[in-house]
Amino acid sequence: MSVLRALTVAVGTTLLIATISSASAGNVFFMKDSPLANMGEGDLEAFRSAARRALDDAGDGEAVRWGNATSGAGGLLTPLSTSERDGSVCRRLRIQNAVGGQSANSEFDFCRQADGTWKVPPSDASRN
Repeated sequence: MSVLRALTVAVGTTLLIATISSASAGNVFFMKDSPLANMGEGDLEAFRSAARRALDDAGDGEAVRWGNATSGAGGLLTPLSTSERDGSVCRRLRIQNAVGGQSANSEFDFCRQADGTWKVPPSDASRN
């Protein structure tokens, strides 16, 4: 995976998961070559919901499936490990998505914020 594509996936994934409020699929021009760029609002909501379940509730190694029967989009979100960093719970998450004929796999660290949201630590976003 190229550095630019990895950064694109990191930024897109961070925006989708870290912002628990509804997101618009229309503002993803910078992710044009990723499955995230092809997600409709129903796909985004299914993805965000599964990401919250995976990070909040799934055990390490336990895959959480997401899917949208209407669009055919779907994937797996698998927490790989759990640790503590600077007093926060952090989890390594494998993200596998297939949307609109495109697929992608990536892994990112997410840390739980005081308000309960999950974010990629700034120092990690550039290395994934």
